[in-house]
Amino acid sequence: MSLYEMVNAEQGGINLNYFPQVRSACGRYLHLANGDKNINFSSCDYLGMANHPLMKEAAIRAIEKYGTNISGPMIFCGYTEYHEELEKRYAEMFGVNQALMYTTSYQANIGALPVIAQEVDLIVMDKLCHVSLYDAVKLSGKPFRVYQHNNIARLADIINNNPGKKILVVSDGVFSADGDFCDVAALCELKADNPNLILYIDDAHGVGALGAEGCGLVEASGCLGKVDVIIGTMSKSFGSTGGFCIIKDDELAQKVKYKSPTYNASRAVSPGVAAASCMALELNKREGKSRRAQLAELIDYAHRRLEQTSVNKQYSVSAVIPIIFEKAEQAAAVNAFLLQKNIMASLFVPPYVERNKSRLRVTLTSNHTNEDIDLLVDALEKAMAVAS
Repeated sequence: MSLYEMVNAEQGGINLNYFPQVRSACGRYLHLANGDKNINFSSCDYLGMANHPLMKEAAIRAIEKYGTNISGPMIFCGYTEYHEELEKRYAEMFGVNQALMYTTSYQANIGALPVIAQEVDLIVMDKLCHVSLYDAVKLSGKPFRVYQHNNIARLADIINNNPGKKILVVSDGVFSADGDFCDVAALCELKADNPNLILYIDDAHGVGALGAEGCGLVEASGCLGKVDVIIGTMSKSFGSTGGFCIIKDDELAQKVKYKSPTYNASRAVSPGVAAASCMALELNKREGKSRRAQLAELIDYAHRRLEQTSVNKQYSVSAVIPIIFEKAEQAAAVNAFLLQKNIMASLFVPPYVERNKSRLRVTLTSNHTNEDIDLLVDALEKAMAVAS
């Protein structure tokens, strides 16, 4: 039985509407194979750059020069000028001496974290960390503890109950299914009081969307230079593909570079993708501030509109807005209703979320308008009445 069949059977055969047959570039609208043109609230293209003409031109030029595949790991034969430039740009952006590029941020986590974990005695992580972090912790083989979501007091208790141990503290920055923020400043205060801590933040949903220069939640929290490891991605705000790892300590960065199998024993992104990512970071310098400002205004408007309804969006404060339902079939019914209104969100049901917290995840981009949000909120109110 496939995973889809397993999930579908668990939910009593409800319509999950997964794997939409997309026939257009990612943007404000998505065109589907059945002819529907849907407002796209399901992508993580936060800065609206996924179809930027300059990024496409950069990718085409690189493909014309290098083809579509670098044919080997970067360590042996695949480190083109675009891959080299991209790592330099990451390092410059975050103020470190060296940064590592991965094919995805998932690969960054499962490749970098187990190497870093060899430096510590214990890993402590937020309960709602991304699945890639759980997988990375398991691969490390190190003892680990989980603390209740964003409960810094509980985290401090665990640290205090393990005196003398070197501890890797792991958290998402912006939590991908809940849309709230890790308290980066509080974690940095803990680190200041406990020199044996290494702070590891996966900020895939924050990088690009937050911070004056787009360095994410760590920058927005005033903590650049204080967090030891930051994982980011090009696959969301920056409209390209690929992950990256920022490591403050040069010696640790070198260890990860040569010991991380998903870095040196795996193909990197294609030259075209690396070139598009370089252009995305250049565009971030030119257009990032205005795009983030537009996104911030839309986030504020969407949350204000939703707070006037009976919709349960939990504690989200970001472009990631979950609409929570006690039953999976309610979430599925509302999702189906939205699709009838040509609105696309993302449906999460168990086992991907807790049994009583099925949800639709709405994600905002700078390409959306207030009118799009009004259509969404009006449709949600009607759908909730039908599903209740």
